[in-house]
Amino acid sequence: MFELLRAPVEPTAHASEIAAWLRLDVRDRQLVVLRNTFHPWQIAYTLTAAGLVWRAEPSWRLTLEEVTAGVRRIVECRNLIDLMADLADQVAIIQRLAGPHR
Repeated sequence: MFELLRAPVEPTAHASEIAAWLRLDVRDRQLVVLRNTFHPWQIAYTLTAAGLVWRAEPSWRLTLEEVTAGVRRIVECRNLIDLMADLADQVAIIQRLAGPHR
Protein backbone atom coordinates (compact mmCIF):
# COMPACT_ATOMS: atom_id res chain seq x y z
CA MET A 1 0.00 0.00 0.00
CA PHE A 2 2.76 2.45 0.86
CA GLU A 3 4.31 1.79 -2.53
CA LEU A 4 1.21 3.27 -4.14
CA LEU A 5 1.55 6.41 -2.06
CA ARG A 6 5.18 6.81 -3.12
CA ALA A 7 4.52 6.11 -6.80
CA PRO A 8 5.43 9.01 -9.06
CA VAL A 9 2.51 11.08 -10.16
CA GLU A 10 2.10 10.94 -13.91
CA PRO A 11 0.62 13.93 -15.71
CA THR A 12 -2.98 13.44 -16.62
CA ALA A 13 -4.67 14.41 -19.85
CA HIS A 14 -6.22 17.33 -17.99
CA ALA A 15 -3.00 18.73 -16.51
CA SER A 16 -2.75 21.48 -19.12
CA GLU A 17 -6.39 22.51 -18.55
CA ILE A 18 -5.82 22.62 -14.80
CA ALA A 19 -2.70 24.74 -15.26
CA ALA A 20 -4.59 27.13 -17.56
CA TRP A 21 -7.44 27.36 -15.02
CA LEU A 22 -5.03 28.25 -12.22
CA ARG A 23 -3.54 31.06 -14.31
CA LEU A 24 -6.92 32.77 -14.67
CA ASP A 25 -7.93 35.77 -12.61
CA VAL A 26 -10.63 34.99 -10.02
CA ARG A 27 -13.25 36.95 -11.99
CA ASP A 28 -12.39 35.04 -15.13
CA ARG A 29 -12.79 31.74 -13.25
CA GLN A 30 -16.19 32.92 -12.06
CA LEU A 31 -17.06 33.89 -15.63
CA VAL A 32 -16.16 30.40 -16.88
CA VAL A 33 -18.37 28.80 -14.22
CA LEU A 34 -21.27 31.11 -15.08
CA ARG A 35 -20.95 30.44 -18.80
CA ASN A 36 -20.86 26.69 -18.20
CA THR A 37 -23.83 26.83 -15.85
CA PHE A 38 -25.98 29.15 -17.95
CA HIS A 39 -24.65 28.21 -21.40
CA PRO A 40 -27.60 29.58 -23.42
CA TRP A 41 -26.71 33.06 -22.12
CA GLN A 42 -23.93 35.35 -23.31
CA ILE A 43 -22.26 36.48 -20.08
CA ALA A 44 -19.54 39.07 -19.54
CA TYR A 45 -18.36 41.58 -17.00
CA THR A 46 -17.28 45.15 -17.55
CA LEU A 47 -15.44 47.61 -15.37
CA THR A 48 -17.31 50.93 -15.50
CA ALA A 49 -16.76 54.23 -13.73
CA ALA A 50 -19.33 53.05 -11.16
CA GLY A 51 -17.57 49.70 -10.66
CA LEU A 52 -17.83 46.16 -11.93
CA VAL A 53 -21.01 45.19 -13.80
CA TRP A 54 -21.97 41.61 -14.68
CA ARG A 55 -24.23 41.26 -17.71
CA ALA A 56 -26.08 38.39 -19.38
CA GLU A 57 -28.11 38.31 -22.57
CA PRO A 58 -29.98 35.34 -24.02
CA SER A 59 -28.24 33.91 -27.07
CA TRP A 60 -31.60 33.36 -28.75
CA ARG A 61 -34.26 35.77 -29.92
CA LEU A 62 -36.90 36.08 -27.23
CA THR A 63 -40.46 35.22 -28.13
CA LEU A 64 -43.41 37.40 -27.19
CA GLU A 65 -44.51 34.65 -24.79
CA GLU A 66 -41.11 34.72 -23.03
CA VAL A 67 -41.06 38.50 -22.72
CA THR A 68 -44.64 38.55 -21.44
CA ALA A 69 -43.76 35.89 -18.86
CA GLY A 70 -40.85 37.99 -17.57
CA VAL A 71 -37.75 36.82 -19.43
CA ARG A 72 -35.47 39.82 -19.76
CA ARG A 73 -33.38 40.73 -22.80
CA ILE A 74 -30.59 41.98 -20.55
CA VAL A 75 -29.85 40.89 -17.00
CA GLU A 76 -27.37 43.24 -15.36
CA CYS A 77 -26.07 43.18 -11.78
CA ARG A 78 -23.31 44.74 -9.71
CA ASN A 79 -22.11 41.39 -8.37
CA LEU A 80 -21.83 37.79 -9.39
CA ILE A 81 -24.16 36.40 -6.73
CA ASP A 82 -27.04 38.64 -7.78
CA LEU A 83 -26.48 37.74 -11.43
CA MET A 84 -26.57 34.02 -10.61
CA ALA A 85 -29.81 34.48 -8.66
CA ASP A 86 -31.41 36.52 -11.44
CA LEU A 87 -30.37 34.00 -14.09
CA ALA A 88 -31.76 31.15 -11.99
CA ASP A 89 -35.07 33.06 -11.86
CA GLN A 90 -34.95 33.54 -15.64
CA VAL A 91 -34.35 29.81 -16.16
CA ALA A 92 -37.29 29.01 -13.87
CA ILE A 93 -39.56 31.22 -15.97
CA ILE A 94 -38.42 29.52 -19.17
CA GLN A 95 -38.92 26.07 -17.65
CA ARG A 96 -42.45 27.00 -16.53
CA LEU A 97 -43.22 28.11 -20.07
CA ALA A 98 -41.93 24.84 -21.48
CA GLY A 99 -44.11 22.90 -19.04
CA PRO A 100 -44.83 19.19 -19.33
CA HIS A 101 -46.41 19.55 -22.79
CA ARG A 102 -43.13 20.18 -24.62
